[in-house]
Amino acid sequence: MDKAFAPVLSGATGWSLAVIAADGRTIYDDRAQTAVAPASVQKLIVAATALDALGSTYRYHTLFAAQDGIPENGELEGNLWLVGSGDPSLQSADVRNGIAILSRSGLRRIDGGVVVDASALDGPPLNSHWSVDDNGQDYAAPTSAISLDGDTIESQQEIGGVEQRVWTPMQDVPHYVAQRASAMLAERRIAAQKPATVGAAPLESVVLWDHRSAPLQALETHMLVFSDNHYAEQLLRTVGEEAGSASDDSGGIAAEREYLERLGVPTPGLRLFDGSGLSAANRVAAITLARILADDEPSLYLLLPLGGRQGTLEDYDFTTALGRVRAKSGHLSNVSALAGYVNTFRHGRIAFAFLIDGSPADPDAAIVSAVDRLATF
Repeated sequence: MDKAFAPVLSGATGWSLAVIAADGRTIYDDRAQTAVAPASVQKLIVAATALDALGSTYRYHTLFAAQDGIPENGELEGNLWLVGSGDPSLQSADVRNGIAILSRSGLRRIDGGVVVDASALDGPPLNSHWSVDDNGQDYAAPTSAISLDGDTIESQQEIGGVEQRVWTPMQDVPHYVAQRASAMLAERRIAAQKPATVGAAPLESVVLWDHRSAPLQALETHMLVFSDNHYAEQLLRTVGEEAGSASDDSGGIAAEREYLERLGVPTPGLRLFDGSGLSAANRVAAITLARILADDEPSLYLLLPLGGRQGTLEDYDFTTALGRVRAKSGHLSNVSALAGYVNTFRHGRIAFAFLIDGSPADPDAAIVSAVDRLATF
């Protein structure tokens, strides 16, 4: 292991490396207690915390609601409320399908307008600890209880003389979604009499449509396989709401810390500012991630991409570890990380976390070499 890492640790600004055997023993430790920038491997923390707090079968619910049911004449009194719960996977097609159901139920006119309720989650849409260079990037989309299409807008733009599809973050998610829903109603010839707006739905509302997301286990698989920052940020605030502290970033981070403390996971130097790992100010030690993986193996193992074959690990050139490793990668400027599991030749499944910051060499190649060596253990 030392031989694999030596070329990239020389000149690196920081690193943290840990391997935990199947019996729980730490069998490799090079600054494992040192907290460094984790990049996207930090998503393992929110994934484990959410599974504990919500359960693998948890589903988000997005609702259309009204003061009363749809009357026989098809004219709805008051407003039509679109109520979000934080579902990161909600798509325009889902809302369009809900409107089609309302249409088939006889809805023809709304005396009021479409009102989006985005009160389930709190906090600013963008994390203040993210770099200003990330503004306007699709991987830094805003967070909202009524998230739609990843809170991005797809368009065609000419880039370098070639027409390409690009995704731009929404500027005001609840108002944008309210206007989109109103336009979808008009497409079905359902006439709203007032402009679309945002507000809290009355408690006595009647549910007209209930869209359930895929189970949490499936949502987390997407998040970890494709390193979806938006899913991680939505989950973080959902965890905060479920924990009863606050449905914002601070509430979610408090829930993560409580979870780690309850499980006895060591957290030396831990500093968390988001759920995705996008903030360069985050700090996590390898022993924290390796211990989470070792303790939560039954829950996390199959949610991770297969090394060299899936998601963000598709292009990793594993040799002896090919087909034997599942892991989460992480990259920021001058940060390379990988944390997951290796099914070794002789000693079962082991957990590892390798985080390297500021190396002038090729840390990804070194990490791949180290994981290949682990497979022969």
